[in-house]
Amino acid sequence: MGRPKYFTPAEVSLHNTISDNWVSYMGKVYNLTPLLQEHAGDVLLKPIIEFAGKDISHWFDPKTKDVCAEENMTEILQRYLKYNAHAASYTWKYMGTNLDMSQTLEENGISEEAEEFYELRMDADQYTPAIHLYFNDDLTEL
Repeated sequence: MGRPKYFTPAEVSLHNTISDNWVSYMGKVYNLTPLLQEHAGDVLLKPIIEFAGKDISHWFDPKTKDVCAEENMTEILQRYLKYNAHAASYTWKYMGTNLDMSQTLEENGISEEAEEFYELRMDADQYTPAIHLYFNDDLTEL
């Protein structure tokens, strides 16, 4: 058995096309070019194509190595609190409907539209569904 090969992030980043696609994952480098060739045109490959030449470890839970589950609204709120300490007192709505904070975006009817954008050749980064936060006077600053 030969010596293991090591690649720097700069070396991996050179392989960033559909015809030459490498990614790094949990400290290892994978050539995904054969996968892309075998399933050419499949919309499900879009994230792999977009992250060609990059690290995708953040897609996975480091302990289980499973794909990370979507956060529920309360988990999103917890991340948002460092920017706005009053966020927990707001009413969170989408399309005029109160969001259930124990559910994910998908469970609240906010669907992932990346596949439709890809099929329509639209830039998904140009559209973000708006979640409206309605201020409830919590009287915390008297």
